[in-house]
Amino acid sequence: MESITQRIDSIIAARGTSLAKIKKTAENINQCYGSVKKFEQLKAKISMSDNYKLLFQSKPEILERIAGVSTKEFYDTYQTYSAKLKQLNERFSRKELHISFIGRAGQGKSLIMQNISGLGKNVIPSSEGGDCTGAKSIITNDSSATSVHAKIEFFTESEMIEIVNTYLDRIFHGACHVGSINDIKNIPINELKGKLDDSQVEENGLIPQLEKYINHIGDFESELGKIKDVPEKDIEKYVAQFKNGDNSTKYFNYLGVKLANIICKFPKADAGKIVLVDTIGIGDTSIGTEDKMLDTVENDSDAIVLMFRPDSLRPRLSNDEIYIVNKVSKRITPDYSREMFFWLLNKVTAAKGENVKYIADVKAQITDRKFPIAKVLEVDCSKPEEVEAQLLNPVLNQLANRIGAVDELLINRINELGQKLYDEYAAIAAAFDKVFVGAANDDVKRALRPEIKTTIQTKVLNNLRDLYIKKYYPLREKPCDEWAIAGKEKLRVIFNSIPSKDKIISLLEDGSLNQHNVTEICTDLMRIEIINAFLDLNLVLDKLVNDLKLEVLHILIDDSNGRLGNILPLENNSSVEWIDKFIDKTDCNNKYPKIAQALLSLRGFSINVQGFLIYEIRRSLDVIDFSLLPQTFEINSSLADKDAIADEIIIWLNSYADKVHNKVEENLRKLNSVPNKAIFAALKDFYDRAAYSGRDEMTTVIDEWHDLYEDWISAVWADKYKSHFSLKVQAEELENMIAEFKKLNIEDTFMVR
Repeated sequence: MESITQRIDSIIAARGTSLAKIKKTAENINQCYGSVKKFEQLKAKISMSDNYKLLFQSKPEILERIAGVSTKEFYDTYQTYSAKLKQLNERFSRKELHISFIGRAGQGKSLIMQNISGLGKNVIPSSEGGDCTGAKSIITNDSSATSVHAKIEFFTESEMIEIVNTYLDRIFHGACHVGSINDIKNIPINELKGKLDDSQVEENGLIPQLEKYINHIGDFESELGKIKDVPEKDIEKYVAQFKNGDNSTKYFNYLGVKLANIICKFPKADAGKIVLVDTIGIGDTSIGTEDKMLDTVENDSDAIVLMFRPDSLRPRLSNDEIYIVNKVSKRITPDYSREMFFWLLNKVTAAKGENVKYIADVKAQITDRKFPIAKVLEVDCSKPEEVEAQLLNPVLNQLANRIGAVDELLINRINELGQKLYDEYAAIAAAFDKVFVGAANDDVKRALRPEIKTTIQTKVLNNLRDLYIKKYYPLREKPCDEWAIAGKEKLRVIFNSIPSKDKIISLLEDGSLNQHNVTEICTDLMRIEIINAFLDLNLVLDKLVNDLKLEVLHILIDDSNGRLGNILPLENNSSVEWIDKFIDKTDCNNKYPKIAQALLSLRGFSINVQGFLIYEIRRSLDVIDFSLLPQTFEINSSLADKDAIADEIIIWLNSYADKVHNKVEENLRKLNSVPNKAIFAALKDFYDRAAYSGRDEMTTVIDEWHDLYEDWISAVWADKYKSHFSLKVQAEELENMIAEFKKLNIEDTFMVR
């Protein structure tokens, strides 16, 4: 069995496949973004160009439609999706799995991380119930590490200025703003404080934190924007608010630290490539603590551990914990929470602070509320061996077993944005089609009139006529070979459905059944198995129907035939999907209703076993249905000899099966031509509707075919359209724009797949 380390390595390696897909999707949507930007540029040109006004002089309303094509929704969704892809790219690029510890200050986060990593308070600050962690820290397990050290990443100058301005805005509401580090040092804090009154509780509460930046920014000013490697003995000065064991010695470097990556070798040999993430406790006076925590659990965490230490003051769950759970599960989704969100109850067994009597009640509360969490863990965080056995091992096992499924959740979640972006993009592409349809002028229509006529009469209708006369009419009264072969194979099921001798003996050994009961049970089972087998023939019929529809569509779509694939390619669409999308794209129901009726008649065509065969099969099974027939067989063997009785029952069942086989075979012979008859009828119906509809009306279906092809000249005959157009440059720009959109307007382009 693989170790945890090996399984984690496999997870990290497997993420490489997803990473490549994420990068490809990011490239794809950037291309789509570029094509939308080009449209915006063309849109601006169209609004100012006299040549474009000439291009659309016969249809001036088209210029209004172009101006009305909105791209805002696309841009908004693109920004969100692009940011999420970047975050997922960063997550899947990591070479470790991350476990984050969250909760209110003083619940034991630092203590438990000390016991997992083997580090002391001089590296991971901790204190009883107070705020001690200053900067976000991560602890990386490096099995090759020979010493403890940290890579300290400082905020840049611009980030530091933004942090201070956030405090100024929250406290003084725009009365002061800084633009440089020197400005921060020279903030007239006493003068500004004088403008506050006692009723401004939140503002007054934030002033001490702001004063730390003003008074101590000089301590780390020279480090801003840098990454510094720090030995173990100095790490505390960058991550803690005060010296371990000496609260009077305060540190302020943490104010400038964006991230401290502490690297060491964990005591547990089979810990794998993991990173522990320590978050600043909820309740710390820093601005944005909650937002930073939520960003961490969403973007930096593979597993999340919520710490809670009940005590005499908080013996039960409070709104604080419930609030955190709800916030986290909403941010990462309840599905993810149920896999990777752990609730740790910090059990204190020492005399000072003992809280064991509260644990069971709190755990029952959590269970009763059915929070979306993976597990509730009870751990004495002061005991390294218990931390390993009851926290680290369960979490690592869950990571090793479930992170692949969780990664799929992340990809599926982000694909919801991909679907939304595709919908926005497709809406713009559809708007193009509606804008440019009918843009061809009369000269172009006259020039291509012979081509249109030939296409309709020869390449569409004549080819459809040849299909039903030359191929399907001669087959109409003949057996359908695919159906006949499949039916013959199903006949074998009749004998194969007879239960085995062992099965019959096991039934006979049931004291409540006699030999007649057992035979009846066997025939019941046989009927179900036989019916199910013949229902499977629907798969054969579905293929025959689909093949016919595709034959018809290829006559309509292929460039050598009807060329309508230039309006909507078949690509990965099924025949039904293509008909639905084509009708929608061309507004066929309103503009060409007779063509729409023909297409819908083809779309709705189906044949199924239930319609013409299954009732005959049912009639053939009467001979093995004891509810319809009297018992006519006799068992001569001794009731004590179950082996002999089973042999007799099998003889009877074979006799029944032979009668069923003969009857079904006879019915199949009579019905073997039904699929061919049905296919011919459906094809002939489609042809009649496509060729003759409306002969007694003002507008015939042939008129609609002409209208359809004329309206879509620019798509169906793009090259000839451009060569006949007097304003070739403008026509080419439009055509290139449409072509680029069509090329990218595929759902998979937008998805991580």
